[in-house]
Amino acid sequence: VPSIREAIVKSGLKDGMTISFHHHFRGGDKVLNMVMDKIAEMGIKDLHVAASSLNDVHKPLIEHIKNGVVTRISTSGMRGELAKAISHGILKEPVVFRSHGGRGSAIANGDIHIDVAFLGASSCDPMGNSCGFSRSENAKSICGSLGYAFADAMKADKVIVVTDHLMEYPLTDASI
Repeated sequence: VPSIREAIVKSGLKDGMTISFHHHFRGGDKVLNMVMDKIAEMGIKDLHVAASSLNDVHKPLIEHIKNGVVTRISTSGMRGELAKAISHGILKEPVVFRSHGGRGSAIANGDIHIDVAFLGASSCDPMGNSCGFSRSENAKSICGSLGYAFADAMKADKVIVVTDHLMEYPLTDASI
């Protein structure tokens, strides 16, 4: 679909659900912030964010916590201003921290149920086959292996792949 908003609508995302993100783009991750801004604009609230890791770039989550869009977080790591705000009690529910492997295991065994996974990928085809690199010389975002996102992709009820490089089907180098 051509927009994040349309993808969110088609996913059936509603108040109280769990959404997930991975951190392959690290400090350059624009996916989580872009998606969360759109979710807030749409008026969806009380979400559990199950991110593989949260970095300095995710400072905008502070406002989404303050306005009730995000009420729970589980992750394997948290840094920067978001971590400071959490440490000072901005979030009513305690954050659940798991190692990367512990997070994947929790998803696989159902301890974390993901309603909608938002996965950033360097390239993707219209069927959702994705990878963390592109053979195009016009590629804008390269992140490498999508390993942290495997559990999300396999177990989420709905998966939305966000890319800036849509390829023709089939993407032959797909890791997801």
